[in-house]
Amino acid sequence: MVGVTPSASCSRLVRVLGTTGVNSLCASLSKISWQKGTSWRLLFSRVMLNLPKRYKTKVRLFQVCVCIFQGVKANSLYPNLLSKPFCRLPIPTVTLNSRNNIKVGNPFMRHVALTSTILATALLLAACSSKSDVPPLQGQRIDVTLQPTLLQANPGAAKEPFEIPAPAALENWGQRGANSAHVPGHAQLAQSVKRAWTYKLGGKYGRDTALLNPPVVHSGRLFAINTEGEVTALDAKTGKKLWEVELPFAKKSEALVTGGLAVLGNLLFVTTGDGQVFALTASNGKQAWKTDLAVPLRAAPTVEGERVFITSHDNRMFALNALDGALLWTHSGMDGTLGYLASPAPAAEGGVVAVPYSSGEIYILRASDGRYIWHDSLTSSFSGQDPESTVTAIAAPPVIADGLLYVVGLNGGLSAYGVANGQRFWRVDVLTSQMPIVAGMQMFALTEKGEMVAINRRDGSIRWVADLAKGLKDSEGPRYWSGPMLAGGRLITVSSDGFAVSVNPETGEKITTTELDEPTTLPPIVADGGLFFLTDSGHIISFR
Repeated sequence: MVGVTPSASCSRLVRVLGTTGVNSLCASLSKISWQKGTSWRLLFSRVMLNLPKRYKTKVRLFQVCVCIFQGVKANSLYPNLLSKPFCRLPIPTVTLNSRNNIKVGNPFMRHVALTSTILATALLLAACSSKSDVPPLQGQRIDVTLQPTLLQANPGAAKEPFEIPAPAALENWGQRGANSAHVPGHAQLAQSVKRAWTYKLGGKYGRDTALLNPPVVHSGRLFAINTEGEVTALDAKTGKKLWEVELPFAKKSEALVTGGLAVLGNLLFVTTGDGQVFALTASNGKQAWKTDLAVPLRAAPTVEGERVFITSHDNRMFALNALDGALLWTHSGMDGTLGYLASPAPAAEGGVVAVPYSSGEIYILRASDGRYIWHDSLTSSFSGQDPESTVTAIAAPPVIADGLLYVVGLNGGLSAYGVANGQRFWRVDVLTSQMPIVAGMQMFALTEKGEMVAINRRDGSIRWVADLAKGLKDSEGPRYWSGPMLAGGRLITVSSDGFAVSVNPETGEKITTTELDEPTTLPPIVADGGLFFLTDSGHIISFR
């Protein structure tokens, strides 16, 4: 066994922040009223709340915090902190076994120790980039590449009756997740579909541009936005262009990262990368109103009743009047230490709105006025050994179904809560940035390892696990999967290298594989008997 402690990075971190920065940070932390026996989770929350604002944007500050405290304990620096109960807590250690699996002594600090080690390695590499007379350390070099940990099916779950609703007509896919609760159900789709039409959106596509949300379909029209702020309406059955408008961007450079779309009646709501919210007349594209929120918006809006709910990239929530764009209320979460490019759309149902933040927090608020009901954090340690599990973000839209809230975090797994009181019923170690699909008492989700899993909603037990890449040709780079979508008796997903795969929802067996010939990282949608993909190069592909 090889032991590693992240405290070796303290001196380098001090050099990064500077003496003044360390003094200021520790002075702020010394003001915290520490309590004996306080949990690591609460300590972390208190530390983040007491950090000077300018530090919340540097490296990953909870790592800096922990490493500085380790330096305090080891070097007797900053005596005013040594008396705090925090400094009597054990420092976690990281151990690598012969299979290169990582184990950490303190459960909550598992990801802190791992990411601190990674950060220390990065700083060490930076230091080694300049010429040095220091001889290399003696000893054996050990490969610490992290290996994937595959989920395991529960034999008992596989024996239980499999129940999903029969396919039903889904006329509209009017917002992210089909509706405000993000429960599209089991949509009708022909058993055999073929490519009906392809439409090329304008815009620039490359390393500096991104499409973050799929199109929407409402009343026979498909709506999409490109990287230059052009909104296009197509006939969903034929692909014929009905109208196109170019939105006026306050900062044209921000247009290259798009927001998303939602439809309510004859109003099409559009969020943009430069912080603007537009309401367009769905039939002709004419502007009904515009509101400038002055903060980058990457999430698609969620519409319920006469309210539009939007999350921003800096962890704020805005509720607007759908009729005139007036700001109704706002809410702020904790600043995220590290997040994904995309922001998930909130879920709204039954007078409440579930707000996901990149900090790993999920808030349940009253939809009418934003009044706090309850919240939880999904930043608890993840049992899988994956560097991505150090990211605290909730990157997938939450789901509200039958009085339950399903939230999946990149660090906190997939959890089921009671919407009314926040009681957590179960949790599964599923690491994903994709929205799970609810159908009857089953739930289907993708993992960042390229697996699809079927989960029993009653207790979180796993019915089956399918390796989506099995049988596919090797990808030139990492392969990521988006979806799934349940339609026509099969689960449909798409890969970043252009493979659309359908899977049997009862067994997990692969049914068909179709090549789209283009990288595709957005999930497919189904509406009015059509299956739609939006590729990374701006092609909308329809199957019927």
